[in-house]
Amino acid sequence: MDTPNKIKALYNKYSIAVWAYICFTIIGIVVWIIRDIRYFFLFNGIGSSELITRIIVIRYPQHRQLMRRIIQIFIGSLLLFMLGLGFGVDFQFEHIFFDLQAGIVTGALIHGIIARLVIPFVFGNACCSRACWDGMFFEAMNSKTRCKTPTKRNPWIAWGYMALLILMTIFVARYFTNPSGDEHELLRKKWIIAQNIFIVTLGFILTFVWGSRAYCRMLCPYMTISSLLYRFSFFKITPIKSADCTQCGACSNACPMLIDVKESVRKKEKIQDPQCILCERCVSACKRNVLRISHKKAE
Repeated sequence: MDTPNKIKALYNKYSIAVWAYICFTIIGIVVWIIRDIRYFFLFNGIGSSELITRIIVIRYPQHRQLMRRIIQIFIGSLLLFMLGLGFGVDFQFEHIFFDLQAGIVTGALIHGIIARLVIPFVFGNACCSRACWDGMFFEAMNSKTRCKTPTKRNPWIAWGYMALLILMTIFVARYFTNPSGDEHELLRKKWIIAQNIFIVTLGFILTFVWGSRAYCRMLCPYMTISSLLYRFSFFKITPIKSADCTQCGACSNACPMLIDVKESVRKKEKIQDPQCILCERCVSACKRNVLRISHKKAE
């Protein structure tokens, strides 16, 4: 194989790992310039973690889900326990509007812009399967809990829930105490604990009613926002060997977001469903290696 073809083959093999590292490093540099060098170490660390685990997965594909879960637990725990409970940085959607009413910018807005408005153009909703701390808890029970009649996402419910959260922040900030601001760090930490307990508890309950990761699919405001941009994502779950598909349905059965992956394979199409979180469960479930995260056309 000549040199250009070798380079092309290496790029095709490691493209996702390299893109992840470059993407997060650039984000880290930009936020460092705007805010603080600590953000560079945070985002560069995330990119480095994704780079390392991706390289391991290329060598040992059977450990794909283990590597993803390690990344999810590592990043999710870092954001929730260290930055959230340790330093009082609230990343939840509601805090964006607490900050806006207080006239400040904290981790919530930075998280919202980066994870839900920038990264979706490259990796879609991948943050939901690799960085979401609430999703980290939900995934722990998905394999053990089955809903007989899982429900597809209802946009009216999703947008209504988002509007309700915004109205709630306005009400709390106006008639009680806005948890934003350094002077309310203890209150903010209590708020972080309370809101995450509420989300996880509600998510567990809804799983029995609406199916796996019900809170994510049906209510999560971040998912509602980033789903609008998924169509523009550079990397998507892609059938790379549709001719080898036996239509066994293992890919669709494995999807926690209730996406009909099998139908997309049959049509030789990328997964265009805006609910896809690039968890690669469908990739791992396929015994014939039909699916892969890729920027190329479906075959």
